[in-house]
Amino acid sequence: MLSCFASNLSKSVFNKSCIALGSLFRNFHDNHAKNFLPEKIELPNVSRVIAVSSCKGGVGKSTVATNLAVSLGQLNLRVGLLDLDIYGPSIPMLLGTTEKGINVTDENKFIPIKKHGISSISIGNMIEESKGLIWRGPLVSGVVKQLLNDTDWGELDYLVLDLPPGTGDTQITLAQTLKMDASLIVTTPQRLALADVIRGVEMFKTVEVPVAGIVENMSWFQCPNCNTKHNFMGGDAQSVKDIAAKLGVKQIAQLPYVPEIAISSDRGVPVSAQLGNQLAQPYFDLANRVIEIVTELRQEKEKEKEKN
Repeated sequence: MLSCFASNLSKSVFNKSCIALGSLFRNFHDNHAKNFLPEKIELPNVSRVIAVSSCKGGVGKSTVATNLAVSLGQLNLRVGLLDLDIYGPSIPMLLGTTEKGINVTDENKFIPIKKHGISSISIGNMIEESKGLIWRGPLVSGVVKQLLNDTDWGELDYLVLDLPPGTGDTQITLAQTLKMDASLIVTTPQRLALADVIRGVEMFKTVEVPVAGIVENMSWFQCPNCNTKHNFMGGDAQSVKDIAAKLGVKQIAQLPYVPEIAISSDRGVPVSAQLGNQLAQPYFDLANRVIEIVTELRQEKEKEKEKN
């Protein structure tokens, strides 16, 4: 049984963690995994769900997820951003929502924090920064389910999920539990990161979540003095495209490394929230590409339903 986050809460501040029983599915062979997938739920009043994943830490996944969400919001869409990186929540810092305590409704549902035109929620809003989470897989799986089921998002056009790195309990629990429209995999061109992209793509295929594409982050650095592009992460311009083609997915964005983006992120002001900032354009291009791909995937599903 689950001990719900929302039980015994005051109506204004989160002060309980939840205890959960476990992850139902792990380390199966692909064919067995598909046989054991339970029925997935749809979140009420949420039209589309996009998972942003990386298979290696330190590739800028959370920065991409945040700027994608804010860009979608700037396009006059109703957007939520859910931080599911339980051990290393970054969204509060990236959005400047580091205050502790989450308001709840009369039904003990979490009320997301609104800032920069989107709604967000994170375990980072519920625990002190100095507190390390020593939680095993079943507890993490329970927390993920609580955040999914017990958050009152209102009406959303897009819910963006910031997943932790890797292909562990959170990803498996999520894939078991929730219907998702698509996933994005963020990587750098470094060969060490690309090796793990293969695992991520195969994991999403196994659990039947479409991979919208691969986002190559920190693809290059352009020198402000000579305007030369430097491929400082290793690899080459073709590396990610080759991996994507081999896996049967698309490379849908190449994002440069720009120090100003890192500085804005540390200040809690995403570049996508800064009107007129040209550094935000690649994220708006990514947002429009995601909208296009998700629309295409929806249309393909409708055609399949008509055939059956």
